[in-house]
Amino acid sequence: MLANPTPAQRADEREAAEAAFSTLDRGALLLPYQASAMARMRAGVSLLVIEKSRRIGLTWAVAAFAVMSAASQASAGGDNCWYMGYDMEMAREFIETCAMWARAFGIAAEQADQEVLADGDKEVLAFRIRFASGFKIVALPSVPRAIRGKQGKVLIDEAAFHKNIAETLKAAIALLMWGGQVIVWSTHDGVDNPFNVLIDDIRSGKKKGEVLTIDFDQAIKDGLYERIALVAKVKGKSVLPKGEWIDDIFDTYGDAADEELRCIPSAGSGSLIKPEDITAAEHEDCGRPELYMGGPCFGGRDVARRRDGAIIWNFEHIRQVLWLRDRYEKVGSSFADQDAFMDELFLIRRMLAMWIDQTGMGEKVVEDAIRRHGSRVVGKLLTGPTRLDLALSLADRFARGMIRIPPCPIIRADLRAIKRVGSEESGTIRIVNEGKVHADRFWSAALASRAADMPPALYRYQSVNGRASAAGGRDRDDDGPNRHRRGSRFGRGAY
Repeated sequence: MLANPTPAQRADEREAAEAAFSTLDRGALLLPYQASAMARMRAGVSLLVIEKSRRIGLTWAVAAFAVMSAASQASAGGDNCWYMGYDMEMAREFIETCAMWARAFGIAAEQADQEVLADGDKEVLAFRIRFASGFKIVALPSVPRAIRGKQGKVLIDEAAFHKNIAETLKAAIALLMWGGQVIVWSTHDGVDNPFNVLIDDIRSGKKKGEVLTIDFDQAIKDGLYERIALVAKVKGKSVLPKGEWIDDIFDTYGDAADEELRCIPSAGSGSLIKPEDITAAEHEDCGRPELYMGGPCFGGRDVARRRDGAIIWNFEHIRQVLWLRDRYEKVGSSFADQDAFMDELFLIRRMLAMWIDQTGMGEKVVEDAIRRHGSRVVGKLLTGPTRLDLALSLADRFARGMIRIPPCPIIRADLRAIKRVGSEESGTIRIVNEGKVHADRFWSAALASRAADMPPALYRYQSVNGRASAAGGRDRDDDGPNRHRRGSRFGRGAY
């Protein structure tokens, strides 16, 4: 079970699962917890909310329900199904999973295609699959207005991670007055998240609906491990023995296992940076120093010596967007090695600013760096309001799509480690797990982001052969594209 599968890996999983289905009786295609969830859906519960463990295949069960609904005649309860994930890739994958189920069930369906929907004076691109019944399944973009005026069944996937889930739920539930059905399912993301608030409202009787819980233990009891082992066998692979495999899953999630696997929302109100914003910022060209284009750079350095990671991230500023170019990520490296990496950045990059965590052992690091590089080095004590200022700068940059990072599970985990506690008005944040997650990459990125927010300052640029130019200037002999594409010390590895 992959914790953060790529679209290619998901496609591989679907193909292997479809091959595995061919070896099973039709009645065994869904595992018991999936079949139980589908039974509640088919019972016509008007508002069904499912809190679930991560990566147990519930979306597959909902896709099977959508196929059976859209393929049925109106007299048998058939209807259109409108799916909403938090990004476009989820929409595409859901339609492809529906196509897989149609084949598995032997249901004729048109080939999946795209549909353009009217949204006032705009057009919205959606994915769809049609059936002989005349009904269809449409995967919509994650915006509340996309489902306004629709009729049928609304399916909202990973609701806790939608950018504006409160408005989306409001728009979806409004459809119930016309006899529709709303099915919402998600892993938790904090007690104050609107998804958990909806669950509390239903359980307390404030809102009419039904809540279903499917945690990891239930999924294991109902055969999740055996199904994963079967799919792996089809791919010619094997999995760890069951006990070791379960232990590995819990070790992977660590202190987050209660929320991610046991459906117990954390005390915080969720990640400061939303998952969909992180996904949108990921780009394969990041973390590749050889792609440096000669633009101005802003760096952030999180200082560490033994236990934690020493992180230096350097971003190139291109058309108002920060692109991560150079990465230094090591545990236990000497200050001399860290300094050498940073010093080379000042030699071969147009460094406008390098902001460094000056807290604790960072005091001497900052003093020495200022002596070598002058005012382009700025030390920041990461305490109180400064941490809030840095964190909000980075969160805002992600929300506005003004930053690019490599697609990497370790980076995602660091970026999501910073949680917001309290109200939006206070903007209070903290590190989850009482300091056990240090989020080194988050703070390096935040330092660089805040540095890029500052007005530019004049400095004198010294090229490698000693010729000087003003800030932003280019030395024709030594500042060409070949020199800027050097990358001898700039690795892409991560600890």
